[in-house]
Amino acid sequence: MANYCTLAEVKAQLGEPETAASTDYDSILETQIEAVSRLIDKEIGKHANYFYPSTDAADYYYDGSGTNELWIDDFVSIDSVAVSEEGGLSSSDYTAWNSGDYVTFPHNETPIVRLDVDVLNGSKLYWYAYRKGVKVTGVRGYSATPPKNVVQACVIQTARWFMRSKNAWAESNASVDFGQIVVNTGSQNAIGSKLDPEVASILYHYKSPVGIP
Repeated sequence: MANYCTLAEVKAQLGEPETAASTDYDSILETQIEAVSRLIDKEIGKHANYFYPSTDAADYYYDGSGTNELWIDDFVSIDSVAVSEEGGLSSSDYTAWNSGDYVTFPHNETPIVRLDVDVLNGSKLYWYAYRKGVKVTGVRGYSATPPKNVVQACVIQTARWFMRSKNAWAESNASVDFGQIVVNTGSQNAIGSKLDPEVASILYHYKSPVGIP
């Protein structure tokens, strides 16, 4: 599984020079980094490694829409598209379409979220409305590497968990100098997340709107 931040990035922002210089907590931090990375995937409702996918292309199947638009999962890149034009599901039933038969959307950025039949320049008119009728081969995910704000979200949540773990996962601790300091426990916040409020705010715009494929 891919992690969205590194051990060095977390240690650099902990504000504890002793911890940064020591390896005593490295295994704990690395475990928490991986757990936070998968929690981020779950928070936005996406598959594991969404922000840091494998570079190996794989096959994914979609029902044909019967129109010239086909909404798909988020893809970093697409190698090929093949269509079952008569409804068969054997590997030999899929016909590879030329890259000129469709265009990806959006046109100038990733992730790719839709395939549109190019009815003006290609030889096809629509996506045949068969179940599992379209095979897309490519790299599924948001980006080849995590965006900087996702890296920061992973760092923040990991650091919060680490500091809580050092206090036996207490909901709060006390300081003679500063009085009581409340430590975030992941309670429900204003935008419906159980993550740290700053982390939830960073990740909010990556969520798929309700009702949009």
